[in-house]
Amino acid sequence: MTDQRINVQTSFNANFCWELEYHLTEALINSAENRWETFWCDGIYEPAINEQFTERNITSIKQISTVAWIGKGPSRQYKCQMIIMLGRCSRRRALRGLDISSCLPDVEMDDWFEVDVSNELVIIHLH
Repeated sequence: MTDQRINVQTSFNANFCWELEYHLTEALINSAENRWETFWCDGIYEPAINEQFTERNITSIKQISTVAWIGKGPSRQYKCQMIIMLGRCSRRRALRGLDISSCLPDVEMDDWFEVDVSNELVIIHLH
């Protein structure tokens, strides 16, 4: 039996973080809330804590925590805690070690992300 940590860590790799970074940036630009149109995501770190990659964490807690950079420009970037909330699709794919990029919501919608600059927090909801 394959260790679930290996499967989950395979899904939350640098490629996924890069794709999420650009996906979030496009969603911020397209957001109906004009206050986000000048913001972009300038990087997302791969989650470093191995405990996040357990089957229990994925199926019960249903989230992965990491760090992201959000900003308006080089002088106005915020290092934020990013919480990636896992939906049914992303949980299933992560437990099997599959790419979860297909679980990213439509960039035309802005109900899948929350940015709280004052508390330095970004919450992402995957399918």
